[in-house]
Amino acid sequence: MTSKTITKWTRKPQEKEGSYFFAGQFYTTSGVATELTVEEIMEIYVDAKNYVWHNDGADYIFVYTDEQGRKLFFIDNLNKEMIESGEYGPEHDYCTLMFASEY
Repeated sequence: MTSKTITKWTRKPQEKEGSYFFAGQFYTTSGVATELTVEEIMEIYVDAKNYVWHNDGADYIFVYTDEQGRKLFFIDNLNKEMIESGEYGPEHDYCTLMFASEY
């Protein structure tokens, strides 16, 4: 799987397959909300969702980097099996975009 550049952020290849769909509530950390534009945030979100749709799922994490060496993690909390198990409520179904330094 190849990397893909959107605006100034490049999605790194997935390290493994998974059954995460990034379909829950979408959150950003305060660092991301402060340093990225709404357009950048939405482009990353749409890029990840398109990848998930075209590949019928993804690993729990997407990694994006920019030319300044900054690194973003986009992490999903629940995979398909966890959601279908009924053991987790809707409050547990979320994905978060954060700087690697905020992890």
